[in-house]
Amino acid sequence: MDYSPVFDFTGNASLDEKSKSIASFERIDDAIMGGISLSALKDVEGQPYASWSGVCRTDGGGFCGMRTLPFKETLDVSNQDGVYVNCKLASDDEPERRVWKLTVRTDTSRGEQVYQAMFDLAKASKDGSMTMVKVPFSSFQLVRGPRLVPDGPPLDTKGGLFQLGMTMSKFKIGEMTTELDNFRPGFFDLQMSEIGFYKDVPVEESSKAAAALAPDTFSKEEAAKKRPLPLRLLLPVAKIFFSEKANRRKSAMKILREKRNMTRMQAIFFGIKARRNRVGLIRSTAKTAGILGIDSARTVVKNFLKVVLIFPLKIVNKIIRSIKKALGMKVKLSMKE
Repeated sequence: MDYSPVFDFTGNASLDEKSKSIASFERIDDAIMGGISLSALKDVEGQPYASWSGVCRTDGGGFCGMRTLPFKETLDVSNQDGVYVNCKLASDDEPERRVWKLTVRTDTSRGEQVYQAMFDLAKASKDGSMTMVKVPFSSFQLVRGPRLVPDGPPLDTKGGLFQLGMTMSKFKIGEMTTELDNFRPGFFDLQMSEIGFYKDVPVEESSKAAAALAPDTFSKEEAAKKRPLPLRLLLPVAKIFFSEKANRRKSAMKILREKRNMTRMQAIFFGIKARRNRVGLIRSTAKTAGILGIDSARTVVKNFLKVVLIFPLKIVNKIIRSIKKALGMKVKLSMKE
């Protein structure tokens, strides 16, 4: 087996290379769809690995993810057979209660259609040591969210890869949206020493490539500028619908009302009291009033946009889909179908 490391989190080559490898990734948690999960890839000072850790919550979502920023040049994997991750689950001994996926992208788009493959972390975590998880390119399938794209073409790596990513989720890959039974939400910590590519060769020919050199990536600002114009125009609107802070406040309110049997007003006063110890009563009250005002304004704007923008677009989309079906044309499944 030949191994070609791409991202080296050990620090053995240099601490600068470790830092660059970690900085190449960005979070892509369920906040993009209204969830409140939170994760990050972080350095563990003095240790030969990085930690991808966080808290996965099922309120409004149910997944944590990370992905590389777009590569400035494609990764040539024409002579490789798959992706490997040297890792171990350090937080607990129940990896089978989550769905673990690797993601690759074969074009420059930042859309929701990517190639994904699930991998079995349970087998890799039996003895508590770092284990090489290998995922062949042949197991990757075209997906949209957690769902397979009907009749999606097989992964073709001849043109190289533009992005790599990883997801921990409650959703399995399938034709329909399918949740893992007995999913374990909450804290997780996946420690990783390397991510790279491998090639199947006879044992006597096995070798390991030279030290990894993390590919250059665009900065977040540069990546944002390269997004298609429609996406750049829609993102500010999306932030109104999917404000992460607002979603967290909504979740906290739900917990206080359902599990502590508080009224809405009692929950608001509870928040003022909790914040008072840090900033004082006047600032706490002003802060709460400001939050309530912003959330109220956001609700008004959201409802307005639903009426003048979202609902009309849905109606137009349904009409187009109905016409296509009537003409016997292929119709892409929606996420809710």
